[in-house]
Parts: sequence; structure tokens; C-alpha cells
Amino acid sequence: MASSPDLATDKGKPITMDFLREFGTRWEHAWNSHRTDEVLALVDDDILFEDTVFWPEVVRGIDELRRYVDTIWQVMPDVQFSEVQLFAAPDDGRGLYLFRQQGSAPDRFGYGRFDTYGCDIFLEFKDGRLARYLAQYEITEMMRQFGALPPREGRIGGAYLLSLLGRRGNEA
Repeated sequence: MASSPDLATDKGKPITMDFLREFGTRWEHAWNSHRTDEVLALVDDDILFEDTVFWPEVVRGIDELRRYVDTIWQVMPDVQFSEVQLFAAPDDGRGLYLFRQQGSAPDRFGYGRFDTYGCDIFLEFKDGRLARYLAQYEITEMMRQFGALPPREGRIGGAYLLSLLGRRGNEA
């Protein structure tokens, strides 16, 4: 499959492995700083930020992203991220940052903790800043760990989610 030129370049300069490595490091440091402005400094003003696991809609633009990031600090004030591995496709201008996230449950759920894995998918850069992003992680496992959701009890796929609504769901 041929690389997509609009994603593979940043103002005519190819994205390099060194750039992706350094960006991943800065990304982790910014999130672990718990300072919204540090996170926002890494993204394009017109960022398209897809984390519909947590947020009800796709975030568009830096002002909406500020609201999203501030909400993260409110519900997970001590969350910390650590890199597991960076997967990079510099010729395509993309990277995947596999992470471990650990922290305390939101106050309303008591004193439980979570420890799960996820990934940040860097889909596009503009002028050295992230322009398109996709998040993937397992929020139901996080919530089970701190006691907000019941155990799966062997239920697979959608059957587990339907059981949370009190609906029958013995099949996937």
C-alpha cells in the first residue's frame, strides 16, 4: 500500500523515526505533568481528537481539547502514563504509542485504583504538532478494577454490555 503524501510529510519534510520517538517522549511528559497547556502545546490548533471511549463526541479544535484535558484531570487527578512501546511508520507520518495507565478511581467511586493498557494513535502531524489523533483503551476494565462495574462472569462482547443494562445477552 502506498503512503499517503498528505500524512507522510510535514511542510514538505518527511516525518522521521527520530521525530516520532521524540514526540512520544514529549507526549508522555506533557500528560504526566498534569498541565493542560503542556499537552496543548503539542497539538495543532485545528486538532481532530477522537476519544469516544471517554468523551461523547469527537473533539475538534484546541478550545474543545482544553475542556477535554481539564476533565481528565478532574476525574483522574493522579493518572500516570508510561510507555510500553512506540510503533512507528515514519514514511506514512504515523505512530502508535502503546501505554500503561495507572491511577485512582474518580472520587464518587471510592478508593479503588486502575491499571490498564491502551494506545495513542498519531494519525497526522502539521508543522511538527499533532493534527489528528485516535485513542483506544478498555474503559470497562478500568471501571471493573475500581468497583464501578460488576465482574464479566464469563460474558463475551456485547453480552456483557447488555447485562449492565439488565438485558439478556447470552450471545456476543
